[in-house]
Amino acid sequence: MTLNDQLYSKLVNLYQGLDDNQIHQLNARLILLLSEEITDTLIIKRIIDQIEAENKSSCNSLTPE
Repeated sequence: MTLNDQLYSKLVNLYQGLDDNQIHQLNARLILLLSEEITDTLIIKRIIDQIEAENKSSCNSLTPE
């Protein structure tokens, strides 16, 4: 199993049984802890830009033309 598969599995397991509020709290905590470990702001910016682009892409694919 690759590291990405292991991480994905761990994340999926974290969310099981949580309500929306608990998921939001977990996400916020996870983001804060990761941002403390990833001190290179360019990496964080690149990740945010990637997520933003993916969100726009998925929103555009749901919009009828």
